[in-house]
Amino acid sequence: MGLGIDFGYSNLKMIELDRIDDQFSIKNIGIKPIYDDLNRFDPENISKTHWVSAIQNLSSEFNIQTKKIKNAISSLSGSKVSIQQLTTLEMGKEELDQSLEFEAKKHIPLDGTEAIIDYHIMGQHPNEIDKVNVLLVATTKNTVTQHNQILLDSGYKSNIYDTDAIALVNCYQHNYEQSDDGADVILNIGNQTSTLVVHGKSLPFFTREINVSGYHFTKYLMEKNNSDYETAENFKINNGMENKQLESNSNESETTAESLNLEIAEKSILSNLTDEIRKTLRFYVKSNNQVFFNKFYLSGGSAMLPGLKEFIAENLNVEVEIFNPFQNISSSNVVENPPQYAIAVGLALHGTEVK
Repeated sequence: MGLGIDFGYSNLKMIELDRIDDQFSIKNIGIKPIYDDLNRFDPENISKTHWVSAIQNLSSEFNIQTKKIKNAISSLSGSKVSIQQLTTLEMGKEELDQSLEFEAKKHIPLDGTEAIIDYHIMGQHPNEIDKVNVLLVATTKNTVTQHNQILLDSGYKSNIYDTDAIALVNCYQHNYEQSDDGADVILNIGNQTSTLVVHGKSLPFFTREINVSGYHFTKYLMEKNNSDYETAENFKINNGMENKQLESNSNESETTAESLNLEIAEKSILSNLTDEIRKTLRFYVKSNNQVFFNKFYLSGGSAMLPGLKEFIAENLNVEVEIFNPFQNISSSNVVENPPQYAIAVGLALHGTEVK
């Protein structure tokens, strides 16, 4: 059994997977809004009590005895977490620990507490003798302590941490076959940020957070139409890029020009997103001998917005597919908006490996 807990800013997702040999099935799955009243949603003022309440509610629905769970996996994300693949000289563990801790401090904003690192030696560098490739994850002690306290207050005593990017790769590898050549791209569009991951069988792992997300669309709709958060969010989910206007603020005198302005503004936000993706992929190509990209996957709560897939495909000239985290996981019920569970599934898959 594996339990994955995805700390979203808008919703908290939890999934419990059963495993028999190499067969996986959903035992429990659930989602809880961080705010019971969506119109009080404020991403700048989410406190740990919001997450604790959501975790406790879902744990109760799952009938989980939290203190007995040894494989609850949650993820760290944001600017205080760094993930990168490095090439370094082969050396002993103690020397490597010191070297990587020094390297980690260059990439995370220090908050007065020590750096916490974890790493995985991925193997020999294919072109340089006496060098190895290392996947380094770094954060600060304060970040881990704050995250751990939420889980402790929720009743979980044994906690293991992952990152959003690595959870996405775990989920991807479980559900999709990858070509021997080139790389695939996963874009997880969250409420506050979008996580982009580049993954290839024989290519360096790369991830970057992009500050364009689902909330940017909702916020624009709220300001443009003087609407509340819930109305704007529902409009976004139902209409996406379609040329429509919020009914609560429309009247007979308003023309197509008004709704056209809405569409243009939405496309402007999306253009910011595709511009950032393009810059990131160009950097990756330049750094990795003109690698090519096979397919582009969309995951996260906003992945299924009407028109989004088509906009990205047209503007980046790539083949885009909606990510299905349950492609190789059986379920007795239909899961609503599957892409939003990609991170939670990746975390739960990790949990099934914990002894």
